[in-house]
Amino acid sequence: MKLTNVVAKHGFVPSALAQINDAKLYERNNSDGVTELLCVQKIGNGMRVDRMPLLIASGLIIPIGEAVKEILPISELEGFLEITLKPAVFY
Repeated sequence: MKLTNVVAKHGFVPSALAQINDAKLYERNNSDGVTELLCVQKIGNGMRVDRMPLLIASGLIIPIGEAVKEILPISELEGFLEITLKPAVFY
Protein backbone atom coordinates (compact mmCIF):
# COMPACT_ATOMS: atom_id res chain seq x y z
CA MET A 1 0.00 0.00 0.00
CA LYS A 2 1.21 3.55 -0.71
CA LEU A 3 2.60 5.49 2.25
CA THR A 4 0.07 8.30 1.74
CA ASN A 5 -2.81 5.79 1.94
CA VAL A 6 -1.44 4.17 5.11
CA VAL A 7 -1.09 7.47 6.97
CA ALA A 8 -4.39 8.82 5.58
CA LYS A 9 -6.22 5.92 7.29
CA HIS A 10 -5.06 7.48 10.57
CA GLY A 11 -6.01 11.08 9.71
CA PHE A 12 -2.65 12.35 8.41
CA VAL A 13 -2.53 14.57 5.31
CA PRO A 14 0.45 16.03 3.42
CA SER A 15 1.76 18.99 5.40
CA ALA A 16 2.30 22.52 4.14
CA LEU A 17 4.15 23.57 7.32
CA ALA A 18 7.57 22.72 5.91
CA GLN A 19 9.38 20.89 3.15
CA ILE A 20 12.13 18.35 3.80
CA ASN A 21 14.35 17.16 0.97
CA ASP A 22 13.94 13.47 0.13
CA ALA A 23 11.25 12.97 2.77
CA LYS A 24 7.46 13.01 3.09
CA LEU A 25 5.95 15.27 5.73
CA TYR A 26 2.40 14.74 7.01
CA GLU A 27 0.30 16.34 9.74
CA ARG A 28 -2.77 15.44 11.75
CA ASN A 29 -4.85 17.88 13.79
CA ASN A 30 -6.35 16.18 16.83
CA SER A 31 -9.56 17.24 18.57
CA ASP A 32 -7.58 18.27 21.68
CA GLY A 33 -5.71 20.98 19.72
CA VAL A 34 -2.51 19.00 19.29
CA THR A 35 -0.99 18.86 15.82
CA GLU A 36 1.23 15.88 15.05
CA LEU A 37 3.94 16.05 12.42
CA LEU A 38 5.06 12.80 10.80
CA CYS A 39 8.19 12.65 8.64
CA VAL A 40 9.12 9.49 6.70
CA GLN A 41 12.45 9.34 4.89
CA LYS A 42 14.26 6.55 3.05
CA ILE A 43 17.78 5.99 4.39
CA GLY A 44 19.72 3.30 2.51
CA ASN A 45 17.80 0.04 2.92
CA GLY A 46 15.69 1.40 5.76
CA MET A 47 13.14 4.04 6.62
CA ARG A 48 13.43 6.75 9.25
CA VAL A 49 10.18 7.71 10.95
CA ASP A 50 9.90 10.83 13.13
CA ARG A 51 6.67 11.92 14.77
CA MET A 52 6.28 14.92 17.06
CA PRO A 53 3.21 16.32 18.85
CA LEU A 54 3.01 20.13 18.74
CA LEU A 55 0.87 22.98 19.95
CA ILE A 56 0.59 25.70 17.33
CA ALA A 57 -0.79 29.01 18.60
CA SER A 58 -0.23 32.69 17.87
CA GLY A 59 2.59 31.90 15.44
CA LEU A 60 4.43 29.77 18.01
CA ILE A 61 5.20 26.09 17.54
CA ILE A 62 5.69 24.34 20.88
CA PRO A 63 6.77 20.68 21.04
CA ILE A 64 4.91 18.68 23.69
CA GLY A 65 5.09 15.09 24.82
CA GLU A 66 7.55 12.54 23.52
CA ALA A 67 8.78 12.29 19.95
CA VAL A 68 8.95 8.99 18.08
CA LYS A 69 12.25 8.43 16.27
CA GLU A 70 12.78 5.06 14.59
CA ILE A 71 14.85 3.57 11.80
CA LEU A 72 13.51 0.27 10.55
CA PRO A 73 13.64 -2.01 7.50
CA ILE A 74 11.37 -0.99 4.61
CA SER A 75 9.47 -4.27 4.97
CA GLU A 76 8.40 -3.30 8.51
CA LEU A 77 7.28 0.29 7.76
CA GLU A 78 3.59 -0.35 7.06
CA GLY A 79 3.11 -2.56 10.15
CA PHE A 80 4.96 -0.06 12.36
CA LEU A 81 2.78 2.82 11.14
CA GLU A 82 -0.44 0.83 11.56
CA ILE A 83 0.44 0.11 15.20
CA THR A 84 1.87 3.49 16.20
CA LEU A 85 -0.35 6.02 14.43
CA LYS A 86 -3.35 5.72 16.68
CA PRO A 87 -4.23 9.23 17.88
CA ALA A 88 -2.30 10.37 20.92
CA VAL A 89 -4.23 11.48 23.99
CA PHE A 90 -2.69 14.15 26.21
CA TYR A 91 -4.08 15.16 29.58
